[in-house]
Amino acid sequence: MYEFLLPEDFLIGTAHSSFQSEGAWDRDGKSMSMMDHFSVVYGGKPIPGTVNTKNVRYVSTETPAQGCHFYDNYAAYIEDMAKTGQNVFRMSLSWPRIIPTGYGDVNQSAIEYYNKVIDKLLENGITPFVDLCHWDVPQCLYEEDGAYQSDRFPEWFEAYARVCFAAFGDRVKLWSTFNETGVALAGYINGRFPPYEKSRPRGLRAILNSALAHFRAVRAYRQMGFDGKIGAVMAIVPITPALMTETDISAAERMSLYRFDMFMRPLAEGKFPEEFLDQCPAYRQAMPEGYQEKLDAWFEPMDFVGLNYYHSDRTTYDPDKPLLARGVENFYAAPGQKYQCYPVGLMDAVWYTWNRYHLPIYISENGMSREDKHDEELDCNDDDRIMYIREHLRMVVRCIRMGLPVKGYFYWDDADCFEQQSGYDYRFGLTWVDRETGRRRWKKSRHYFADVCHNRMVD
Repeated sequence: MYEFLLPEDFLIGTAHSSFQSEGAWDRDGKSMSMMDHFSVVYGGKPIPGTVNTKNVRYVSTETPAQGCHFYDNYAAYIEDMAKTGQNVFRMSLSWPRIIPTGYGDVNQSAIEYYNKVIDKLLENGITPFVDLCHWDVPQCLYEEDGAYQSDRFPEWFEAYARVCFAAFGDRVKLWSTFNETGVALAGYINGRFPPYEKSRPRGLRAILNSALAHFRAVRAYRQMGFDGKIGAVMAIVPITPALMTETDISAAERMSLYRFDMFMRPLAEGKFPEEFLDQCPAYRQAMPEGYQEKLDAWFEPMDFVGLNYYHSDRTTYDPDKPLLARGVENFYAAPGQKYQCYPVGLMDAVWYTWNRYHLPIYISENGMSREDKHDEELDCNDDDRIMYIREHLRMVVRCIRMGLPVKGYFYWDDADCFEQQSGYDYRFGLTWVDRETGRRRWKKSRHYFADVCHNRMVD
């Protein structure tokens, strides 16, 4: 009988980010992040990158001001994690909370707050996995010099990273520099995510500056003498061809390079995928001047990669597109959900990443969204989420049995929180949260996840 057993040293737990979960966005010295700012400025408006398309979408009028009330209730949340039996929690630090002006003076109340969170995790036997930046760059840096666009961004980020390492590095042994540097694609090239720009040169500069910032933070961590591991978290969407034709296969490979390797390869190997730039001259022409020399000067290898996996896509050849490719509908229906579930894609993602980059892998995000039913009982009786978790964790075990180095799994999200652009319309969490009061209740899926964590086995 095949048993889906988790290795003894396997890390399994939940995840969230500071701006989506903490709330208290303007308290105790915190300044506004880019995510805070653009959720207010664009609330209720069409997403710029979807205008003049067949699928115009609107930004929610809701903001991250409440999140899931984690800032005020972190101790109760962590106690619930301990009861769940999880041995790890992935969290992010808030740059605008720690250094409200982006660079310069440190907000000591923020340091004290995160010290309390980290200490509480460790007291409960839970390993903290900490992201330095999960999208919430201080808005003041964007206003001053374009944030990611600025040649000073890597320097700003390194200074912030050094503050965090000095304050928490004695206890935090797993660090990630950035969550999804691919945000530059949606935010600066496609115009479908904050800051809603649509400029290929600015987007490619943002990607380069993110890579340089990552290298400087990794180098700083090692210079400071810490003995933990440091990597980065990437979003991955396995791409399959619409038809098994030469042109569609080539289109799928090109789209994969664009959506994953354009971000992953600079961080892992210190270079952009030249085969993609050769096939897409519009992108090569827009690349920042001297990009390879800058990568060569600062490259620093990382210890692991985190993969955020939610769904897969299909692609077909389209000679009228800059990528010579466009997405097409896939075969998987998911009514009432944000993403179309495809568990086998997780194995595809792990296999590709290991085969190409040979780094230890964490499944740093994987979760199922459901539209808020506005009925506590219906929201909490989530058998479909249980099935989602079971099937994806089975894929994790299969990866491990194949010899792939998957070191941990994080369900997204620990509790229902804010989702950029869609507000609180979707519930990802294992814990149900009342948006106004912060009252919490375990969903059926959290009870199931607790069984998995305690038994170290997937049924």
